[in-house]
Amino acid sequence: MPTRYRDLLQRSSAGSVIVTVSPQERCLWLYPLADWDIVERKVVQLPSFDPRSQRLKRMLIGHATDVDLDGTGRVLLSAPLREFAGLGKKIVVIGQGNKFEIWSEEAWSLSRDVWMEDDFEDLPPSADISSLSL
Repeated sequence: MPTRYRDLLQRSSAGSVIVTVSPQERCLWLYPLADWDIVERKVVQLPSFDPRSQRLKRMLIGHATDVDLDGTGRVLLSAPLREFAGLGKKIVVIGQGNKFEIWSEEAWSLSRDVWMEDDFEDLPPSADISSLSL
């Protein structure tokens, strides 16, 4: 992870982060504790009798793990989290605003290549993306 992100993460999280699984892809999501608290509150408020809400709660909250950053900004991930994401020696950390994604290098490369080839023709347009100017 680049030094500026590591330093920002250490300052914003006081050395404590939450790592959980992504309900969409085989990667992990790493949240500074304050950001995780906001996400967790929103997820907990979802209806308990809705099967999709229950699945999301089980995935995000059920796998949420408190992890401490060491002095160099590294985290020690549990075996179940590493296995879920297929993590080996080489990983990729992707900043996503309020969280980071942790991917195996192989899964990241494969997914990225698929996304680059996708023309999005079969997806409905999103008003949020259509109005975005970069």
